Amino acid sequence: MELSFLFWNTGGKKCIDEIYNLVDKYNIDVLILAENSASPSDIILKLNSVTTLFFPPHPFSFCEKIKIYSKFHYNYITPIEESARITVRNLELPILNNLNLIGLHFGDKGNFSSESQSEMASELRSLINSVEKKQKHSRTMIIGDFNMNPFETGLVKANGLHAVMSHKIAKQTSRQVQSKTYEYFYNPMWSLFGDLQNEVSGSYYYRRAELVNYQWNIFDQVLLRPLLINNLDKSSLKIVTHDGIKKLLNKGGVPNRKLYSDHLPITFKLTF
Repeated sequence: MELSFLFWNTGGKKCIDEIYNLVDKYNIDVLILAENSASPSDIILKLNSVTTLFFPPHPFSFCEKIKIYSKFHYNYITPIEESARITVRNLELPILNNLNLIGLHFGDKGNFSSESQSEMASELRSLINSVEKKQKHSRTMIIGDFNMNPFETGLVKANGLHAVMSHKIAKQTSRQVQSKTYEYFYNPMWSLFGDLQNEVSGSYYYRRAELVNYQWNIFDQVLLRPLLINNLDKSSLKIVTHDGIKKLLNKGGVPNRKLYSDHLPITFKLTF
């Protein structure tokens, strides 16, 4: 069995046709949207315009920034903990071990300092530890717009998300710092930086007249606990530039923020 995921921060736009095209092209099972301005009913109407496949978001979810649509009933993907920017779900399918699925949209750099973003990561870590203790397992994955690059403090610090670029290191499960144990996440998005093997060099492009400006960033990421590393189909992990009908880039080769979004979608599969 395999589950295919797609995350897209649509930047306040509806992008209904593009979402439909992406779901169709990549045969998506779980669709996670951030900052989407379309009503859930319009999204569902479009997704099910040819055949009924998708269920609407969970009716008891109050997360403002994240909406989750799936091909299985929303009772199989119930909220455990939520806030305006984070939704923690128990993904419970009959033939799979339960998964903790976390969708998020962290505060942006225009409104939150690096220090504040780092503290958000520490708070999320505490929440994850609490959820894993309650659920009695650490099969946890995080998908969303972190508004931080994989190398930034909140993502890499031990008392933050402790997300490393090496699956071999992550499979060591944890490390100790000053006699305290910190569990790892694996962050495969490191591999998508640069254009040697990719059409684009990141998922978000931002250019301004500063002496230090990365221009291409990877804010949109998936993090996996060690128990899920072997389930990741590495060849399926992509920053998406084409919805199957049209390009999501402008003529300059960066996200077409006028028509679609300033972020590009990411997609991947887990196999079981």
